Amino acid sequence: MSDGNTGTFLSRIPAFFLVILLLILAPVLYARPEPGQEAAEDSIRLLARHQEKNGPVWLAQGEVELRFGPLILLADRLQVNSETYEVVAEGQVTLQLPSEVVACDRLTYNLKTGGGELQGVRAISRPGLFFGAESIAKSTDGHFRLDRAWFTTCTQPVPRWLFSFSRASLHPEEYISMKRAVLRVKNLPLLYVPYLRYPLKDRATGFLFPKVGFNRVKGLTISQSFYWALAPNMDATLTADFYGRKGTGAGLEYRYLLPGGTRGEVSGYLFLFRREEGGERPSPAYLLRLNHVQSLPLGFQLTGQADYSSSFNFLREFENNFTAATVSNRSYQLGLSRSWSYFNFNLRTSRFESYFPQTGQNVVTAYLPQASFNLLKYRLLPSVYLSFESGLSNWNYSWKSELVGDSYRLGQAYFRPALSLPLMPADWLNLTLNAGGNFIYYFQSYEPGTMVRSAQPILTTQARLGLNLEGPAIYRLYFKQGQPFLKHLLVPFIYYAYDTPLAGETLDRIISPFGLFRNNDLKFGLVQHFLIKTDSSPREILTFGLSTTAFFDPEHSPIRYFYPLHPLRHFSPLNAYLRYYPAGRFSLDLSADFNPYEKNFLSSRLSANLGKPEDNFFFSLNWSKNYQALGPDSFFRSHQAGFQAGWRWPERLDLKTQLEFDLQNRKFLYAALAGVYHYQCLDFSFDLRVFNYRSQPEVQFRFSLGLGNISRTSDLLGALGF
Repeated sequence: MSDGNTGTFLSRIPAFFLVILLLILAPVLYARPEPGQEAAEDSIRLLARHQEKNGPVWLAQGEVELRFGPLILLADRLQVNSETYEVVAEGQVTLQLPSEVVACDRLTYNLKTGGGELQGVRAISRPGLFFGAESIAKSTDGHFRLDRAWFTTCTQPVPRWLFSFSRASLHPEEYISMKRAVLRVKNLPLLYVPYLRYPLKDRATGFLFPKVGFNRVKGLTISQSFYWALAPNMDATLTADFYGRKGTGAGLEYRYLLPGGTRGEVSGYLFLFRREEGGERPSPAYLLRLNHVQSLPLGFQLTGQADYSSSFNFLREFENNFTAATVSNRSYQLGLSRSWSYFNFNLRTSRFESYFPQTGQNVVTAYLPQASFNLLKYRLLPSVYLSFESGLSNWNYSWKSELVGDSYRLGQAYFRPALSLPLMPADWLNLTLNAGGNFIYYFQSYEPGTMVRSAQPILTTQARLGLNLEGPAIYRLYFKQGQPFLKHLLVPFIYYAYDTPLAGETLDRIISPFGLFRNNDLKFGLVQHFLIKTDSSPREILTFGLSTTAFFDPEHSPIRYFYPLHPLRHFSPLNAYLRYYPAGRFSLDLSADFNPYEKNFLSSRLSANLGKPEDNFFFSLNWSKNYQALGPDSFFRSHQAGFQAGWRWPERLDLKTQLEFDLQNRKFLYAALAGVYHYQCLDFSFDLRVFNYRSQPEVQFRFSLGLGNISRTSDLLGALGF
């Protein structure tokens, strides 16, 4: 049983202990802090060996530490006003803020507004940035004004580089703008600039570091770029190039990424030549390049591309990218497309121009416009599929040389329906039967019995039949430790296509500068597949194929492209290819076309790759050899090889090289070696190139620096081909 007064006694125990606790802590809670103890005054916490208070002003001396929110201030002597929050600190002053640490001799600072002035600044440390000055004033908006100061991003006791300047304005997290700045490397003055803006973030408007070099033909070269961060989703780079012996160029690169997936880039370049000795000033040269992709309502996509140069010779002599310099093309395309279900729609206008310096011939092909609407394998019955191709085009073709030329303007509409019946008589045999038609409406034609072009249209109709047979497939399994690991599969194939012939009087009226072709050919061959077993599914590592085509109507076939001197032959060259893709980063592609009549190779190609350009090591080897008889005493031969490689030592060295050879004439065309050496907080870049394909062989060397967030000047006239 319990006593009736027990609950009353227990309920008083907490009150008893509370009174005892207050008696113990009362001296501490109500005592005035002695010197060397902490004092609290409106969230200001002060700690020092000696303290005294005069009204709202606290005076502290000896290992002073003041805390105000996240701010920590250390000094030998300090005065703080608890009403105005003004602080004056002297001696070994250190101000610690969330984003920076300041060391100076004297500091005037307002704890509330953040404004103040620093004198005798020894160093200020921010993330990735260190600077000092004789005098620094901080405004209430967080900006700094620096007088007779220096700054660097290096952390070494003797910085690898620093800028010293007479006056600057620092905008934290944005940039620091300097006047009368001197770049010093290991305390040695290297470069003077009257004005410089150094970015404190990755995308910041400002000048990039110039690129300086020498070319034995063009003389001293200087390139200077200005990066302009227009918005978070768009930017631009403006570049000026100076060639001491040739002239001056200027260019612009503009990049954008808009809502809805719209993206693209535009670049333009203008070059003004110097007046030649004893001659006239050459006409200015310019380049224009555009790539644009835009998503439109209802699932449509708009694409645009342009690559135009005013002079192919200017490209060859000034473009630093080997591929762009040696291919004389101009082009533009504007397309509208949409795909849905089994259908796809394309509308395009385009123009392509190619110049062949060997023959002096200029060829232009243009479609104004070209439209297509296609259906792909729509199932009508359980084993019957419907497909069709339809379209409309207005084709313009012209060619000219120094002596002759010609042009064609051809318009046509077409509709090509097809029914396919895929069959599988056995697991090792695939058979597909095709039947359809080819209906073409030509808007122009030759007048009957003449070669006079007229606007009289012609409609042609043809039936089409086809057969695709793959098999019988034969395979063999190879075992390793009792488990299958390799499968060798052989698949022979036969493809036959047939179009009904057109009447002779109809053929004679069709305008076709390259001839009119119809299907009446049989392609046959053999493909071998090597597959290895993996945890998920078999993976093909090697493919080898052989094929040739028999043309039963060679007069109306593309056989003339293989044998220009023998256009009535029946068999195409024998094509062989090999593709090797092992599990690693290596790949190998080989292909060749063998002439069975003259027993020679018309073309051979090899491509070998290890890794990708972004890997620490990669290489790419390309080789090709071509032979073509153009006439009884006219031949076309080419034999070229190209090599590209890259090696990266992370955070230390990046190297890239490219070599191009003309093996037919036994000379090298182009050689390049580019590298970046990362020396702690400094990046040294160099670029050495030899242009042996230009009118005068050129050797060019260029050099640049990267200083923290200041990147190197960009090259609007091309980079290495990877």
